[in-house]
Amino acid sequence: MPAALVMASLQAKVQALAETPGTIAEFVGRLNRGMAATCPRNRFVTLFYGVIDPKSGELAWCNAGHNPPLLVRAEGEIVPLDGGGPVLGVVPTMRYEERRGAMESGDVLLLYSDGVAEACNPDGVEFSQRLNTLLLEKRGETAAGIVQAVHEAVRAWTEGLPPADDVTVVAARRC
Repeated sequence: MPAALVMASLQAKVQALAETPGTIAEFVGRLNRGMAATCPRNRFVTLFYGVIDPKSGELAWCNAGHNPPLLVRAEGEIVPLDGGGPVLGVVPTMRYEERRGAMESGDVLLLYSDGVAEACNPDGVEFSQRLNTLLLEKRGETAAGIVQAVHEAVRAWTEGLPPADDVTVVAARRC
């Protein structure tokens, strides 16, 4: 329940602050200050905030301690979208930075929770070692097909063990 309350607070703050003028880095800084004021001492929040221009494919983001989303290039390169700053809610004066890149036609952006990367097989080996290989194999699929493939691969990897954390996957393809 405490994690759900922190997420509800984050969602409300994102909605309240998203329309405020400024850069993505300034937005995440304001969000961090708000979370630091209300987050319990033993809690923090990871966040990836990105904006894609659908016409140009320009991508701007700030990653605040979240698993780096993976930009899977149509030709097979995988680019982790890291950079931005640490988790939210711990140091209210933290400054964040905005990063920029581009999604080309055929590229896929994959966002995933730590429950995907840290899903363990019965031998204790994390799925993160398999994720890039899977994405390269499936990069020609639809975004929905990639999400389904990741979920199926995690289930197969864990061999029916119950998940230790949420398994959340979001994919977007630029056509």
